[in-house]
Amino acid sequence: MTTVDATWARPRLRATVVLGPGQWRGEKLVHHVKDGETGWYYRVGPREHFLLSRMDGTRTLDDLAAEYAATYRRRLGPENWQQLFGMLHRRQLLADATDPETIARLTASAAEGAANARRGALSARWPLFDPDRLFTRLLPRLGALFSWGFVLPALLAVLAVTGYVAVHLPDLMHGVGSGHRPLAAIVAAVVITWAIVFVHECAHGLTCRHFGGRVTEIGLMWRFPLLAPYCKVDDIVLFTPRRRVATAFAGVFVSMLALVPFAAIRAWVGAGALRDLAGTMLLFGTATAALNLVPFLRLDGYHMLSHALNLADLRADTYRFWGRLLRGGPATVAGYRRRNRLVYTGYGLASAAFAVTVLTLLVRFWYVSLAGWLGPGWAVAVLLAEALLLLAFAGHLARRRRAAGGSASAGTAATQAGSARPSRQ
Repeated sequence: MTTVDATWARPRLRATVVLGPGQWRGEKLVHHVKDGETGWYYRVGPREHFLLSRMDGTRTLDDLAAEYAATYRRRLGPENWQQLFGMLHRRQLLADATDPETIARLTASAAEGAANARRGALSARWPLFDPDRLFTRLLPRLGALFSWGFVLPALLAVLAVTGYVAVHLPDLMHGVGSGHRPLAAIVAAVVITWAIVFVHECAHGLTCRHFGGRVTEIGLMWRFPLLAPYCKVDDIVLFTPRRRVATAFAGVFVSMLALVPFAAIRAWVGAGALRDLAGTMLLFGTATAALNLVPFLRLDGYHMLSHALNLADLRADTYRFWGRLLRGGPATVAGYRRRNRLVYTGYGLASAAFAVTVLTLLVRFWYVSLAGWLGPGWAVAVLLAEALLLLAFAGHLARRRRAAGGSASAGTAATQAGSARPSRQ
């Protein structure tokens, strides 16, 4: 610890270390800390963040201790400093106290963790390229797109397209449902849709880069049963809630903005293949954007709501809240902030209502279809068999998650110090 001891006089974090604002995770307020050199993200509590945010090389330990005591009415003892600096030393976060071998090992472990997170039968990712350099070159040319002078008229255009689709919805549905489409029209619709989805993901990345974050990956994501592009914007945890919401909304915003030309084509072009293509893009593009905004699916709308409420993971924390409430009663959740208790209660009830409604509609649709093909008795038998298979599969996934969670917890406990926890996004 001699190298660390030498930095105790006026401690200073490395220039690549970035501290994020607080987010609520259950009962606790946590701050994310990014080490840009190794690629690791950590979570620390408000008190650790208070001290780390003041380690700029200008304050002595006495200065830090005095500020801490004035804020928290508690003085730090030698064991507190030893614990904090032990964590900083193991994570190589202090300037002038780094070991190249340890830095290399941390970098390798972060890369390994990111690679492991990409694998899965129902969810997997295949990185294609690192877009950060490209986005950095593009931003100066696209800076005007982030000004209110562009955003407000663009929002009005998006609202106009939404209104057009709502007014002409029966006609659009009739146009898409009637007749057979030529192969060329189907291919064109698929290609344009994929292009819009790709631009959607790039919008997330460019917005993240605009706010100072780094974008490390663009690739393909398999989320059963869909294959789609993705853009990795882990640095969003370092932004203020408003900027996190803007980054999450950027994709849907650009997707809807891309439909403006199709609305113009359908409004002004006479009957023909081009008008039919425009109608198809308007109907499915608007439906996709609306689905993206549903806050009960882990899509853009869910993340926007979670960020707006300044919650680290709304759904996971809601499950945890309700689990404690149902097992132990109100006393077990008394430590939550009142606002968060209301949010978790309301979101849990609304999620349950949404799930029951969707499941009921799906079962009814599938039963009617099966009854028409096989008869009512066989339809019920098939539905029961499918329900049993789904329950068995859900149980298998739950056991795998528990096993993975147990091994992850063991690894975290072996590496954490104080209240700092490694967090791979």
